[in-house]
Amino acid sequence: MFDKIALYISESFGVNFMTIPDTIMMIIRGVMVYFVGVTLARFNKKLIGVRTPFNFLLFIMLGSIFAQAIIDGSSLIPILGTIIALFSLNGFMTMLAYSSPAIESFMKGKPSVLVKDGEIQWGKMKRYFITEQELLNELNRQLHTQNLNSIEFAFLASDGTIVFIEKNT
Repeated sequence: MFDKIALYISESFGVNFMTIPDTIMMIIRGVMVYFVGVTLARFNKKLIGVRTPFNFLLFIMLGSIFAQAIIDGSSLIPILGTIIALFSLNGFMTMLAYSSPAIESFMKGKPSVLVKDGEIQWGKMKRYFITEQELLNELNRQLHTQNLNSIEFAFLASDGTIVFIEKNT
């Protein structure tokens, strides 16, 4: 009787009772990885809030590696070691950037002026593939205007956002 019920459930819902221990272990690994991630994030609050290309890359890598840690139980410890090593490397590079302007410039980049005294700097716009419409849309979103004449500077920040500085009137 139980065999027929188990077979019905398995065929109807795709549940295989032999995979339940695997599912439980995956849940346990997921909880462990979650707490490791939260712990690492608590040690580096800047990692979450400051958008740099290095932090973005680290987020992508950590997401992929964390997923592998949850799915593949046989390599959980080496994966957690890799996560800690990457997190430590990011922290080390952040400390180097703090102490060296050259390394900071390399890691975070420098802002590029897109608008100066209301005039679009077409060379920079072309270099970063920003259209006039994208610039105006961002201006409208941030300052609720389409008037570039009211802008002293607009620059592409190192995190990829466009920042506008209005003229003093």
